[in-house]
Amino acid sequence: MPIYEFRCGDCQLQFETLVRNSSETVTCKHCSSTNLKKLISAHSVTKGSPDTACGTAPCSPAPACGSGGCCPGLN
Repeated sequence: MPIYEFRCGDCQLQFETLVRNSSETVTCKHCSSTNLKKLISAHSVTKGSPDTACGTAPCSPAPACGSGGCCPGLN
């Protein structure tokens, strides 16, 4: 279930909300308006490097890492 950012066209409030499905009606948290614009959001950025999935040695090359046992301290 993705979290989307919106800006209200009526009161200009910018907020995030969880959208469970595409048919769900989203309303402004401040004024209850449906005059909303979905904003482009940056995805979270990790500390990983492009060479390994978790960014620390001795990880396997991406995408093999992720089984939960290759990166000490990250499990």
